[in-house]
Amino acid sequence: MNVPEVKIRVNYNEGKVEPLKEVIEASPSNSLGNAAVLGWRILLDSFNIFPGPLPGIVLRLGDKALGLIVPLLLFLAWDLVTRYELTPPQLLPLPKQVAVTFLDMVRSGELLVNLKISLLRVTAGFFAGSFTGLVLGTAMGLSKKIESYVGPLFHSIRQVPLLGWIPLLILWLGMGETFKVFFIAIGAFYAMTLNTFQGIRDVPGEYLEVARVFEYNRLQLFRKIVFPAALPSILTGVRIGLSLSWFLLVGAEFTGASEGIGYSIAWARQIFQTDVVIAGVFVIGVIGLLMDRVVTLLEGYLLRWRRKTFTA
Repeated sequence: MNVPEVKIRVNYNEGKVEPLKEVIEASPSNSLGNAAVLGWRILLDSFNIFPGPLPGIVLRLGDKALGLIVPLLLFLAWDLVTRYELTPPQLLPLPKQVAVTFLDMVRSGELLVNLKISLLRVTAGFFAGSFTGLVLGTAMGLSKKIESYVGPLFHSIRQVPLLGWIPLLILWLGMGETFKVFFIAIGAFYAMTLNTFQGIRDVPGEYLEVARVFEYNRLQLFRKIVFPAALPSILTGVRIGLSLSWFLLVGAEFTGASEGIGYSIAWARQIFQTDVVIAGVFVIGVIGLLMDRVVTLLEGYLLRWRRKTFTA
């Protein structure tokens, strides 16, 4: 089905956005994304939100811009609610105020300093937990005897909610950096152990038969058969573990810290600086999204052989 493509010429006169003309043309290359994006584009223009070259950029994105519709609708609702003062400004400030606060935090260096500290913590905890989980998951996956010894304890401990470890860890480790790194490492450890173990156990029997035909020893079997077959599951563990580590970082900094992005949000909440809280939450979300994209790119690179296999 052909979807009409709508082109809008916009006149920027003294800072105002004025749609001048709509031209509808049928084209087989058009997509539902253009039509959907056009709806919120007209809506944003009517409230003079996001003027400038954005209309053309978004319309050119087409289907890829569909993921922006819900966030932009939420942003529009936020703008309308605050503009017409439907909520107290102390609870929900204007988007413009949050943007100004964010820029002030960047210029002062406060945001970058706190973000650097948080990234160092999450890096240390993630790599410590991931390495330990990779070793334990591999051992449990390769040896049923090790699984019989360690498996029941591991599976029972991982049923404890992650935030439930905070009181005990504070008693054991205090509230210093050791507590924060250890707490962050727990999430990565769980994810890596479980996914590595499951990935190794799910290696198809046909692959093992091939190894027997070629008379691989144990090292060759692991390096050429088991590890490549389990790699997709291991990378899933990396992705989940990194997300959990970032989540637990914020929890650790909420609990007891004097610096870090989580601490800045907790402190701003206590003194009712809602704009700082929202700006901090935005930063946490963006950094988390960037981390996920990096792991996705790494996964695509390491598993590029699968694309070659399926397209051959």
